[in-house]
Amino acid sequence: MTNSDNMNAIVINEYGDESKLTEQSIPVPDIHPDQVLVKVVSIGVNPIDWKTRSGLRQERYPFKFPIVLGQEMAGIVSQVGSQVSGFKPGDAVVGYGTPSNRGTYAEFYAVDADKLAHKPITVSFQTAAGLSLAGTTAWEALFDAGQLKRGQTVLILAGSGGVGGMAIQLAKNAGAHVLTTTSSPNVSFVTQLGADKVIDYTQANFADHVKNVDLVFDTLGGQNQLDAFKVVKPGGRIISIVETLPETTELGKQHEVYFEKINAAPRHEVISQLSAQLGAGKLKIKIAKQLPFTVENVQAMHRQSETGHVVGKLILNV
Repeated sequence: MTNSDNMNAIVINEYGDESKLTEQSIPVPDIHPDQVLVKVVSIGVNPIDWKTRSGLRQERYPFKFPIVLGQEMAGIVSQVGSQVSGFKPGDAVVGYGTPSNRGTYAEFYAVDADKLAHKPITVSFQTAAGLSLAGTTAWEALFDAGQLKRGQTVLILAGSGGVGGMAIQLAKNAGAHVLTTTSSPNVSFVTQLGADKVIDYTQANFADHVKNVDLVFDTLGGQNQLDAFKVVKPGGRIISIVETLPETTELGKQHEVYFEKINAAPRHEVISQLSAQLGAGKLKIKIAKQLPFTVENVQAMHRQSETGHVVGKLILNV
């Protein structure tokens, strides 16, 4: 294969709804000396994809069209850059890249080598494709920003989502006491993931049933973010991955609680640890739906993701 070859990709040429997604033949990307070219096998679809498609991130990331969406994937190394060690053509890998206009919704993906790990031989590409983005987000929120330690108590908001489900398992594996919120149909699911206590948000407000936790992991925002200050002990932490409300600064002072909104970034050492836990059976990835890589299926998955009620991961297979 030469890099003058073209590949099929699903792109947008303008911002808008899912109808803007279209198939297009574009050049296979060139790689830099510190990059790897991956032949994509499976793709993880995430909320960040449709948020980019709809234009919600265009001020922060003013990409040129056409934009290939997607950040998460599993595949097989096709080429390695001259400065890359640790990977070779034929290796099965998993990872996700930083936002760009040449993402994973394509047959080939150029990614920095330090944002990859080897795929466990014990799991499929489809399962592995759902690991990196959600896993890294949960890891960095819990352990880097959240400083969660063995024996501490963490409340994870929305435990049945891709990030929340990963966070439950990682926190439990680290020896924490895990509380979470979900709706009635998913109580059994989050319990199986390892939650010690589940609050059904359709029946009760978590702020009425939870007190003195060390950490709240906020994946929801809004009123949930404000209510989190009511349940954290003085000196505790709230780590959020959604928009910060203006009241958080004053609430943090009032309750003596540290608040931080994080933007997770892919790191080899974290993805490698996630991959090791996945391969050892210590992490499970529920696939909510997997479909062949077509425009119609990408559109359908975007619509499903936008509902905010996906239990598990959405996977496309190239």
